[in-house]
Amino acid sequence: MNYKFESNNKECFSLHDCIVSKAKLEDNKLTLYFPKGIFYSEYGNYWPNTAEAAVEYTIEYLDEAYVYVFKETEKKRIVKEYTLEQLVKKINNKKWQLEFLYRYDGYKEIMHTVFIWFDKKPYSYEGQIFIGANSETFRWNPPVKLED
Repeated sequence: MNYKFESNNKECFSLHDCIVSKAKLEDNKLTLYFPKGIFYSEYGNYWPNTAEAAVEYTIEYLDEAYVYVFKETEKKRIVKEYTLEQLVKKINNKKWQLEFLYRYDGYKEIMHTVFIWFDKKPYSYEGQIFIGANSETFRWNPPVKLED
């Protein structure tokens, strides 16, 4: 997919309530695709407000990126760890969709809290994605204007 715009300024973007339905992991780059767009502050306050978008993370060490999924039973909470490769495979095989909630930044590390949606009970789990990223690139197309 070709995108009209590109930026590395994370302060202008939010992934909150945005959904990933496709992903790619290649050459230490994780790319997440948002078919319904992401939030870009220059376009106003409604979510998401771009057309199709993608976010690319350049990761120094893939073995230092983690995906944690929290599964709850009646008596306990189970934490399961996945690799980025497993995450990408589950997304691309349509087993999971990610809905982004919140972002926390550390020193060369990003943590996203997410809902992981799937098509059987309990239908979603909470999760966290830790990415040690050297850079993060946002790519998007402008919103489509609707006729009145």
